[in-house]
Amino acid sequence: MTVHTRVLERLDRSTRWQLESSVEVQTDVGHPQGLMPWGEHWLVSTVHGDGRGELLVVDTDGAVQQRQDVTDGERFHPGGISSDRGRCWVPVAEYRPASTTTVICVDEELRTTARFGFDDHLGAVCDLPDDTLLAVSWGSRTIYRLDHEGAVLDQRTNPNLFVDHQDLTVIDATTVVATGLGAIAVPEGRVQLGGLTLLDVDTLAPSVEVPVQAWMPSGRVITYNGAHVDTPDVARIRCIVDDQAAAIATWVERR
Repeated sequence: MTVHTRVLERLDRSTRWQLESSVEVQTDVGHPQGLMPWGEHWLVSTVHGDGRGELLVVDTDGAVQQRQDVTDGERFHPGGISSDRGRCWVPVAEYRPASTTTVICVDEELRTTARFGFDDHLGAVCDLPDDTLLAVSWGSRTIYRLDHEGAVLDQRTNPNLFVDHQDLTVIDATTVVATGLGAIAVPEGRVQLGGLTLLDVDTLAPSVEVPVQAWMPSGRVITYNGAHVDTPDVARIRCIVDDQAAAIATWVERR
């Protein structure tokens, strides 16, 4: 167990999250899917209502420094992303479950290379230190371990019935954090749930599942869109707040 996983494993349903900072993004961000550090900036994957997928490089002041269209015909839904090695693997899928995905690799200049096609909707992909990929399907109902050519090394049905994973963060060689949302029906309608799950890379099984009780101004949970989890000493969730007119905000755990 590393210091990073220890930070996450101490979280529980009583953990309070406090808004630490928020910076408005100076463009229409569409419906963001993924968020990760990109040098000194942020990389955002998003889908627009007119059927376009796009990557945005956003600086710490919220200005868009670069953008790249990643639309591939009927595949225009880029998903959750995570890497820390000067490149990023991005799934670009049809906007429906049980469909198809083109997985692209993006370099530091935001140049894209199509690496492989996959016969399922991949909603998020992360690049692991051993040069394999961990990916989840639409709603994260299936968890995959893939090589860099798209061959399935392992897969399992996700036993998590709490939330659908939206984005992934690689914590270390053995642990990935998945963030997402779910909903439960109540007499007055539906209540949205936020969640954070630690996934064991070797078994593809959740080891810890924690509710996230913090909300955007719109009333959505903060893990509704793309999110990145930091664990240097305390847990921080950095996320894209809301759609279209959005901000990159940071919530920090308070015990």
